[in-house]
Amino acid sequence: MDLYRSKAAIVGRLGPVVAWLGERGISPDAVTLAAIPVGVVAAACLLVSPAVPLALLAVPFLAALRLILNLLDGALARRTGRIHPRGEFYNEVGDRLADVLFLAPVAFLPGASSVAVLLGVCLSLIASHAGLASRAAGGERIYRGILSKPGRMVLLSVSAVAALAVGREAWDVFAALLLGGAVLTLGERLVIAVRSLE
Repeated sequence: MDLYRSKAAIVGRLGPVVAWLGERGISPDAVTLAAIPVGVVAAACLLVSPAVPLALLAVPFLAALRLILNLLDGALARRTGRIHPRGEFYNEVGDRLADVLFLAPVAFLPGASSVAVLLGVCLSLIASHAGLASRAAGGERIYRGILSKPGRMVLLSVSAVAALAVGREAWDVFAALLLGGAVLTLGERLVIAVRSLE
């Protein structure tokens, strides 16, 4: 699920949207921070889904919107020349917060292993930090991994639809895949970082 490989092609298709945002003077920071309320809505949809199952249908669209916003902010910053350290700070902190908002609520859903989900979220955050720490140590920012951010959003989206179609058992599968994927992603990034920083 290393979907970062297709990032350039997707950004290219978003060119008209980037131009529209730029013409209207919308700040790249505003686009970055918009992912947080999107995550809040996703968390609400997940938490109410035991009583309102159809709320799960919104999750794939919200996950896709989060990823699109993540692509748009950088493209908009480059187009408008509004690249600054604060924008990168917003991007990294906002990404971590959005991950928690999208993933952690599953721990409170019937059928999910709360321990596995919360461990998966924690290890995903550590894997993200490992990618950042590599750059801080003088290497490259590491995005690779079997369950990088796009992969986590795909997993959540598929699981939400599966939970609606087949029932709460889908969340137990999600928990196992999230935890296993987070472990493998963290391991891969640690190996890449150690080798590249020798």
